[in-house]
Amino acid sequence: MIDHLFLDTYESVQGEYEKLPWGNRVDETLWETVDGLLLDLHLIKHGYASDGYEKHIEKRLKEVCKDESVVERVRAMRL
Repeated sequence: MIDHLFLDTYESVQGEYEKLPWGNRVDETLWETVDGLLLDLHLIKHGYASDGYEKHIEKRLKEVCKDESVVERVRAMRL
């Protein structure tokens, strides 16, 4: 589950998993989920996604984020 601590870690290395120290490695699958969501939100923002896909991404955000504050933070993040 994505929470604020996970996003703090993600932002500390600007999304570059390889820059994390070995002792501080987090779930790589979850990391890739954040990468994918950020790309999807970027595509939505610039009009490259259908309404149906946008609804799918909104549902996905609610599934993988701990609460609405985390969802909002992911939406506000930049690629």
